[in-house]
Amino acid sequence: MLMPQAAQTGATEPATGSTPSAFTLRDFLIAAFYHIRIVLLAGLIPLVVAVAVAATSRTEYTASSLLMVIVSREVSNAQNVTDSGPAVLSIEGLKQVESEVQIIESADVARATVVEIGVDRLFPPGRLAAITRLFSSDKDVMDKAVERFQASLRASVQSGSNVIRVSFTNPDRDVAIAAADALVKNYLAARRRLFENPTAKILMLEVNRFQSDLTAVDREIEQLKVKAGIIDFAQDAILASNQVDSILQRRRQVAEREVAVAAQVTEAEKQFAALPDSVFDFAEKTDALPGDEDNNTLSKLLLERDRVASQYAPGSQLLRDLDRQIATIRARIKTRSERRYSTDRAVRNPQVNYIQNMILSLKVEQDSLGRQKAELVQQQRLAEERLAALRAAETPLIELNRKRDSLGEGFREYQRRAVAAAIEEAAAQSRQSAVRVVQEAGSAVTKRSLALPLVAAGLFAAILFGGAAGALASSLRTSFVTPAEAERALGLPALAVFDAEAEQPGNAATDEAIGSCATLLLDTRIDEEPLRVLHFLAPDADDALPWLARRLAEEFAARRQLRTLLIDLSSAAPYPLAAGGGEVRGGIAVTGTPVPLLWAAADAERSPLLDFRLPIAEAELMMAELRRGFDCVVISSDLPGASLVTQRFCQLVDANILAVQAEKSRTPAVARLRDQVAESGGLTIGFVFLGRRYYLPNWLYSRA
Repeated sequence: MLMPQAAQTGATEPATGSTPSAFTLRDFLIAAFYHIRIVLLAGLIPLVVAVAVAATSRTEYTASSLLMVIVSREVSNAQNVTDSGPAVLSIEGLKQVESEVQIIESADVARATVVEIGVDRLFPPGRLAAITRLFSSDKDVMDKAVERFQASLRASVQSGSNVIRVSFTNPDRDVAIAAADALVKNYLAARRRLFENPTAKILMLEVNRFQSDLTAVDREIEQLKVKAGIIDFAQDAILASNQVDSILQRRRQVAEREVAVAAQVTEAEKQFAALPDSVFDFAEKTDALPGDEDNNTLSKLLLERDRVASQYAPGSQLLRDLDRQIATIRARIKTRSERRYSTDRAVRNPQVNYIQNMILSLKVEQDSLGRQKAELVQQQRLAEERLAALRAAETPLIELNRKRDSLGEGFREYQRRAVAAAIEEAAAQSRQSAVRVVQEAGSAVTKRSLALPLVAAGLFAAILFGGAAGALASSLRTSFVTPAEAERALGLPALAVFDAEAEQPGNAATDEAIGSCATLLLDTRIDEEPLRVLHFLAPDADDALPWLARRLAEEFAARRQLRTLLIDLSSAAPYPLAAGGGEVRGGIAVTGTPVPLLWAAADAERSPLLDFRLPIAEAELMMAELRRGFDCVVISSDLPGASLVTQRFCQLVDANILAVQAEKSRTPAVARLRDQVAESGGLTIGFVFLGRRYYLPNWLYSRA
């Protein structure tokens, strides 16, 4: 089981673990300071350009006027001003305001303003103006001036309103104000000319002609009505028709009544002839007097006495009064019975007089019906003559009315248009009819200098260009500056990091870093077995790799008291050996060194293990013998030195460790070496980072 731990050098930042670290702000700053010359050079170019442009830029003054466009049916450019239709829609109002903006920006208004102010005053000639005017005519100069004037002019509609802002920019404040005021004046003048509408006189002539025709038609209609006796033709026609119909109905009723009366007279005369002149008399005799109520009064008094007698004692005053009244009534009844009288009445035959009266009235009615019938005939004749006269006058009256209606419609239309045209002419002649000046140009003048914005833009561009140049240089760089870059590129942990001054003697930080790395390697287990044979290899020839291998071997032997063997295949200068002969152990010719418990490979020619023709099986036996003879074996090699032997050691050792030289080892070479170790069947546990340099200040390291 592989368990690499982080090691830390005294002069560097601590090495990372097995997981590659993410890109941090410190990495960005290190890359920026590493390519500081490129960054400064790329950032200096836009900064110098911006400063030069800012130094040559001029202060500009912008004079602004505000114009309010009145959007309604009463504006001077609205057709049919007096039309009774709906109000102007919002979209039409927007179109109207936009049209005013286009009039302001038109070439005619700009040309009139340039002529009024003067080309030389608006745009003073430069040093080369005399030369350029030799190759151009006056028209070309004016056209260019108009074009430059339109470029300096801004006319825009304020958001959500009908106010137009008209502004003109010029280096001279007075010229900017004068040009803006002249522009507004010329715009209003051009607008009045544009919206002139000299059609009122023509329309008034048509109105007079229609009026005379209407007068003649009205006179003919009046004469026809007088001749036909017509007040209102429709009403008179209805009355005449109703009159004829009413008379006809009355004639029918009279004829029916005349027949009925004749029949009644005949029947009455027949019945009268059959009646006798008289009938038998009869007599009627009675002694009753009109208004005699004595008997009834007596009955009421008797009933009242019975009621009072039941409520009062006998002999009371009320009973005595009732008794006196009863006695008086009885006396009167007795006196009336002593007087004898009677009434006789004789009745003759009543039918004779009735029939005579009826016959007389029917004959009178019959005579009146005859007279009424003759009168109705005369009335019917007159009514039919009136109806015929109305029919005769109907056709010419309809024609005259139709002609009058047509003339009336034309008269009203032309009169309305004539009045509208007159109003439009009056509105067009007024300067403030539909566009009103809300703000003069001299009231709102703004000063603008682009020096500071240009310098700020140059600084911003310098930062962008510098960052882009640094990023491009970092992306094109194939070497490693920090261990984190190597971890991200190789996918391996950094076991130790050594700075560029690590090889100097007497460096306590280096000793501490070597000890930490040795402890990390000794504590690492692979399949529960410690690491005893370590292989340090580099993609290129490197002086730092032999130094690292020797220092680790000395650490194992001198301070850890381990029997250590150093096999240096990457250095031309051998390790200092002790005096005396050597011996061959595990296929390696080893010789003692001045350091106790440390042996070194002395003669490669007498070492069978270093022969590339040796079979792999024998090499494994020799490696097993080395493990039995030594507690720790440190091997250093590089591909240019002994590529085949290096590949064999990658397979035979317990662990392979890559040596990455800061700013020298190329990324493709280190990655290829890692892949070759994996292809040969070896195990790579990490890498050591050599020659680390620090480009950030110490105070920035502590904060980044």
